[in-house]
Amino acid sequence: MTDTVKQPKKPEPDAELLEFLGDIDQVNDEKQDEDFSDFLANNDIDRLKDDAKKPQKPVKVKNE
Repeated sequence: MTDTVKQPKKPEPDAELLEFLGDIDQVNDEKQDEDFSDFLANNDIDRLKDDAKKPQKPVKVKNE
């Protein structure tokens, strides 16, 4: 007996959709890079690192 199961043919990718999605990713990546570069340029990373290590005081939440 032979087990020949036909696999359904995969549809061809939509070139326009892939181009559109790629363009969106590129725009988002560039924007994120600029934002992160600005953040690094405007902050003292060592101070932020030290602040992050300090224990935080618990926040009191009022029940409504």
